[in-house]
Amino acid sequence: MATRTLTIGKKVFDVEEKQLNQVDLKFYLDNPRVYSALRADNPNPSQQEVENLLIDMDHVKQLRLSIESNGGLIDPLIVRDGDFVVLEGNSRLAAYRLLCRTNPAQWGKVPCLILPSNIDESTIFTLLGQYHIVGRKDWSPFEQAGYLVRRKNETKYPIEAMAKELGITIGDAKKFVSVYEFMVLHDDLIPARWSYYEEYLKNSGIKKYRTTDPTLDAAIVEVVKKEDINDAKDMRKLGEILSSRSKQAKQFVDKLKAGDTTINDAYEHLQDSGQINDIVKKLSKTREFLNDMDIEKKLFESNDEVKEKTKYELKKIGKRVEALLKKFE
Repeated sequence: MATRTLTIGKKVFDVEEKQLNQVDLKFYLDNPRVYSALRADNPNPSQQEVENLLIDMDHVKQLRLSIESNGGLIDPLIVRDGDFVVLEGNSRLAAYRLLCRTNPAQWGKVPCLILPSNIDESTIFTLLGQYHIVGRKDWSPFEQAGYLVRRKNETKYPIEAMAKELGITIGDAKKFVSVYEFMVLHDDLIPARWSYYEEYLKNSGIKKYRTTDPTLDAAIVEVVKKEDINDAKDMRKLGEILSSRSKQAKQFVDKLKAGDTTINDAYEHLQDSGQINDIVKKLSKTREFLNDMDIEKKLFESNDEVKEKTKYELKKIGKRVEALLKKFE
């Protein structure tokens, strides 16, 4: 057994490093990956249920192969003394459980760092953030958001302070929290639907319409739950629909609630009627203007001052066009 130090946030802990029997270790039920995949529907899963969930995940199967080829772990599990809960390394524990099924003698023990039994929840949250948001960044946006919300609720730690500690912008942290809390409010904590709600809440056209119709949220959540939307990017189409003339936007929402239309159908209808392609029309007219040979002739017949101003404007337009094209890519 060896002793070393482990820094978590601004705290330094003396930890023991030793091999523990993996059958004595327990999964951490508040691990964001476990929480997002299992605990949303099952507040008190058993250790076996958590193990079954994790060993079926692709990244755990890949970990199993990596650990086997390396002959063991590179990073020890971080365990709380007393109850032997694995605070950090639940996926690696699951991989060990898989390996132990075929060779208990080789994989029965796992290297661990043992933290004091009285470590508080705030420090545990900091530990997880250091590993998965600052460090490996291997959590999905949904898992990161769940971490931020639970930490905010359980420790009352300010979002601004969390963002600074984790090295993310305050804007991103607040966005994560708002999307996750929206999903909680509407009882739809399905990780795969995160991107739909993220697009829905950030779209400027939708934001404007939401202020006039408090029933829109419930209607869209129902559409998402019924899987009547093809892709999260279709929320941009919704934004264009709701940015069209207010009377038609209201008619669309009423039909959507009644199940008489879909976002794609309404978008195609407005496209055909020419009401949501003003941007394309304006760009087309700009292109025609620039391609007009008479305009070009007048330009080069102009005085030097007009030419210089034209060059300046064209360079600005060119830079903006390049920036927009990169966003499309």
